[in-house]
Amino acid sequence: MRLVLLSASIAFLLCMALAASARDNTPATHYRWHDAHGGLHYSDSIPPDAVGLGYDIVDDNGLLVRHIEREKTPAERAAAEAEAARAAAAKRDADRLALADTQLLAAYPNEAELREAHQAKLQQMQQSITTTQSNLRSQEQNLADLLAHAAELERSGKPVPPELRTRLADQRQSVADERKQVAHLQSQREATARQLDAELQRYRMLSAQAKNSGGG
Repeated sequence: MRLVLLSASIAFLLCMALAASARDNTPATHYRWHDAHGGLHYSDSIPPDAVGLGYDIVDDNGLLVRHIEREKTPAERAAAEAEAARAAAAKRDADRLALADTQLLAAYPNEAELREAHQAKLQQMQQSITTTQSNLRSQEQNLADLLAHAAELERSGKPVPPELRTRLADQRQSVADERKQVAHLQSQREATARQLDAELQRYRMLSAQAKNSGGG
């Protein structure tokens, strides 16, 4: 029994000695920094003013362990956040463009099919313009008929009834609205034609790049 207790005591003392040795071998934390005038300092503790200037954590041999950047001013933080937001937006745009390029090449195996799709889209838009123009001519004719009727009443010395005046005002508005719609559709078609032309040019560029890459 005494032998067991003695062995346990020796083991305990050995563990304590190893723990103390480990603590003695643990590298201490040192700090290195430059003050506001450029002076170099070393210390086992970091003063508050050095935190704002930035400092280094070094080991016992003075080798760099970690560099701590100085604290940014509110303006600098705002500028950094704005720059990060711009970079994130630019990456999203680049990702969307890359996806659109991939889909464009996958959707049309050759330029002829792309041009055919473009032509079909423009023809559909032109059909809408033609239909609206036809409606405009009908509205203009209705307005002309109402004006002729009002003029005939005036020539005969009769007053133009309030109901007719209201119909004339409504018809003028209908004509104006229809003309505005025609102009809007025409503007849309012109913008779409420009977009489709740009898409065709990009398709040609992407196709050439893919061909050169495959050939390489």
